[in-house]
Amino acid sequence: MPPDPGAMTVRADALDAETTLVAIAGEITFSNVNGLGRELAGALQAGARNLVIDLSAVEFIDSSGLSTLLSASSQARERGGAVALVHGERPPSIFRFRGVERLLALYENRDEALAGLR
Repeated sequence: MPPDPGAMTVRADALDAETTLVAIAGEITFSNVNGLGRELAGALQAGARNLVIDLSAVEFIDSSGLSTLLSASSQARERGGAVALVHGERPPSIFRFRGVERLLALYENRDEALAGLR
């Protein structure tokens, strides 16, 4: 059975002792953002200092999703780490708000994101 339109899937994989890759697909909205927040917080609580969050398969993200990403970035910084966001060819439109690029590290691909964390 195909996933519901607008559904979100999240997969987290440790890349090394300090970095976890979180790949997200679908839509990040108010209706599912709590699950995403738990996944991101869980990766940090499991020992990751850095998160590479791959949004290249995300079709839509609303302000609650942006808030969750900002919160994860803050939590990573508290642990001495960082969050690197992979947006693919075009960043989601919500990232075009003035100043977001100063709060979140945005990269076109995973290799650039990993390099940005080093």
